[in-house]
Amino acid sequence: MSEIHPAILAHSENEFMTKVKKVRALGAPLHIDVMDGIFVQNTTWAPPERMQELLAGIVFEAHLMVANPEYVIPVWLAAGARRVIFHEETTTQAASLCRDNDRVSVALNPETPISHLSNECAHVCIMGVTPGWSGQPFQEIALEKIREIKKMYPAAHITVDGGARSENIRAIVDAGADVVVVGSAITDADDPAAVYQSFKEMLK
Repeated sequence: MSEIHPAILAHSENEFMTKVKKVRALGAPLHIDVMDGIFVQNTTWAPPERMQELLAGIVFEAHLMVANPEYVIPVWLAAGARRVIFHEETTTQAASLCRDNDRVSVALNPETPISHLSNECAHVCIMGVTPGWSGQPFQEIALEKIREIKKMYPAAHITVDGGARSENIRAIVDAGADVVVVGSAITDADDPAAVYQSFKEMLK
């Protein structure tokens, strides 16, 4: 069955810890958004050197929405991230970055065609929104991309990030997503556990 990974997009240590506290008990891997204000017009608080302290006992992945990811990926791998996701649009080294470490995954923005995808990348993150801000509406083009990738690379592991809501999560999974990242719908909820459980029920 497909998995749901809560996303943490925070602008301060207090916001980061508040969101982590709200989702820690879910027992799900966390998706940490990392933005540098260069690749996207937003910045986040997520210092990699603090992750082993702040996320002790939690499996997490880092989503690097940053320029020059080849310099940042090793830092997050050393910080304990189970997986590090970088954007194809930020580097000319996508194939080698995936080939050199199976804990590295590539992300494609909504406007980036899947023809840019290297067969070296066994893990792919399809963006359902333009990266930078949470709470955006889902872009339906993501569904077609998922289907096409599954046809081209049947063994590919696909994550979908952005815009997932109760009204579309079933369609995302039916298209072939293995992981659905859900941010504000869970972290901003009054009862995150109830929302998370309702999403899981929709995937059965």
